[in-house]
Amino acid sequence: MRLSKLAIALLSGGFWIASAQAETRLSSQLFINASNIQQQNLDLEAEGWELDLKRFYFDVNHKFNEKWSALVTTDVQWRRQSDPTDVWFRHAYIQRTLPDGQLLQIGVAPLPWIDYIARKVGYRYVDPSLTPMNQFAGPTDLGVHYQANGKSFSYAVSVVSGGGFKKPRIGDSADAEAYAAWHITPALDIALGAYRGTRTQDKDDAPKINTAERFNASINYQVKDIRLGVEYVHNNNWGQVATLVEDAKSGWGSWASYRYQPQYSVFVRYDRTNPSRQLNPAYEKNYLQIGWDWKVAPYVTVALVAKQVEESSKEFERDSYEFGLWSMWNF
Repeated sequence: MRLSKLAIALLSGGFWIASAQAETRLSSQLFINASNIQQQNLDLEAEGWELDLKRFYFDVNHKFNEKWSALVTTDVQWRRQSDPTDVWFRHAYIQRTLPDGQLLQIGVAPLPWIDYIARKVGYRYVDPSLTPMNQFAGPTDLGVHYQANGKSFSYAVSVVSGGGFKKPRIGDSADAEAYAAWHITPALDIALGAYRGTRTQDKDDAPKINTAERFNASINYQVKDIRLGVEYVHNNNWGQVATLVEDAKSGWGSWASYRYQPQYSVFVRYDRTNPSRQLNPAYEKNYLQIGWDWKVAPYVTVALVAKQVEESSKEFERDSYEFGLWSMWNF
């Protein structure tokens, strides 16, 4: 509870900062796709052509002065064969800008690793990156977040509740995540990340038997027209903190894209994961994505995309194919 009380106290204090420079900006972003899904060795209602609202973000960004600001982002999904989700608060934090590229954020704010990798991979409106897509981690959490961005070296540290943004809750102890990136050249990065905690699975009377851990590594190259990279992730006991059963999962992903004209680009991505290395070590999942991206106007981007997911273990083999049009709308 200490983390929660500290965050509330600082948040309340930040909102009372008065300044003649205050301004409020409203914006929104939508990820919409119309696609056809075909599956082998599965009989699901998700097959065929349907429309998905993958994300609807609404942002309220308030600037108190040159040093203090606040951001609230609501998040809604409406996927095929599903009802609309509840309104989540993906972001709800105050931010203090510090000298030399430093930031302090208090509240529900981006976690270091996913925020860093998402900017390197790009094409978030088609699919999230390896780590959040396969539920190795969540993108935001309640806590205290600090980052320092330098020319040769950047790093960030978050002390969080571990409950995520969809159902924010406080456990019996705080979790911690950190990342560091070495900018070898302006285009080339090597980065490492780590997470350790209980993810609130020890809340109330639940015992803490295991510790949830995650390790990430990446090397990536990014210039104006080209993106290349590879990411590795390994988790221990991500969902087994309060059980005697232990498990681990790991995976790696790679991506490449080329913007051959200001409005057009092509991209490809391949991920391979082992979702249960101890309980079901034969289970493997492969994901392939190929696409063509067109920036139609400053407020809309569309992409023609094909995807394939292959899953196999000793008990089953199944394939899923998806083809269609993905779009991102900014207002």
